[in-house]
Amino acid sequence: MDINYKPSELRPGMVLAKDVVTLHGQRIAKAGEVLDKSLISKFTFYSIASVKIKSEAAPEEAPEEKPEPAPVKAKETIPYSQKIKSTPVYQSFQIDYSKNIALMRGLFSRIIRSEKPEVDFKTVLRNVSALFAQKTTLDLFDILHTMDSLDDAVYVHSLNVALIARGIGRWMNLDADTLSTITLAGYFHDIGKLQIPDEVLNKNGKLTDEEFALMKQHPMLGKKLLSKIPNIDSRILTSALQHHERNDGSGYPRGLSGDEIDPIASIIAVADVYDAMTTARVYRAPLCAFQVIAAFENDGLQKYSPKVVMTFLRRLAGAYQNARVILNDGRRCKVVYIHHHNNTQSRPIVQFDDGEIIDLLKEPDLSIQSII
Repeated sequence: MDINYKPSELRPGMVLAKDVVTLHGQRIAKAGEVLDKSLISKFTFYSIASVKIKSEAAPEEAPEEKPEPAPVKAKETIPYSQKIKSTPVYQSFQIDYSKNIALMRGLFSRIIRSEKPEVDFKTVLRNVSALFAQKTTLDLFDILHTMDSLDDAVYVHSLNVALIARGIGRWMNLDADTLSTITLAGYFHDIGKLQIPDEVLNKNGKLTDEEFALMKQHPMLGKKLLSKIPNIDSRILTSALQHHERNDGSGYPRGLSGDEIDPIASIIAVADVYDAMTTARVYRAPLCAFQVIAAFENDGLQKYSPKVVMTFLRRLAGAYQNARVILNDGRRCKVVYIHHHNNTQSRPIVQFDDGEIIDLLKEPDLSIQSII
């Protein structure tokens, strides 16, 4: 009898009993494939809830496997997310954030209804600026990561992408005018989804081929809506159209690749996926920063602009130097060194309270599960 496993339960050597497809219907692995670390990370990257494994292929326990360590009494630790939520900065942010969502709902509604909608882009930027004023990029990422789920998924995601994309742009040392354009491009990138039927847009299960074809129209619908706005920056239109294009040509709607994709759209694409991975889903908790980094290391460098991804991963990982973390075996430790080479930043050197130091690069069965 074949068995369903969550991605966190998978081990190299297991054999897939069934094709693995994303919620949008894209096949990312075939039945019969033997799992390795890269493929397992790909399942995390695409937010796969579970996969079916051939029962006879599940690895047997190795006879020389090390015994499980004696359970250690867990320390009473305030969760990292709770620490952030208890700060005045977070509480002030929530107020401004809710105001922005309300303003966005009204603005998007006017754009959809009007034949020639007027949009004051300076006012939009001023309202969004209240969310990142006097905050570091990491502060913003941490706050967004700990926000409670809100009902207005398209609006929440759009605002998050605006903030995340701007943060990436800052890390890339882009000029102020470009940062403003990036912020607006993120803000408006998904407006086309509001013209997708709710039963498709909010479906929890896998989309049918017909539903996926409908969903893939949202970039074109978004560009068409935004094109009604007089004097809109063409890069905002392009980002709405291209944010699902991929560097290797596997994206949509036009299958563009490499330099065919607008640089700002490339930033929006990374911000879009980062927000999706760090947002809680019905079938999984939000991924922590190191899990996101691992997912990008395994699949992101091929699908997204290397310049954007490498800058993003290096700065994101470096921001968690000295952070306290929990490993997948339950042990707590401190990040003492972040590796700087590509595909290594998700596996830093960590130190336990007893002084023991482990390089996660040399411990393939260990990984960082959460930040505390």
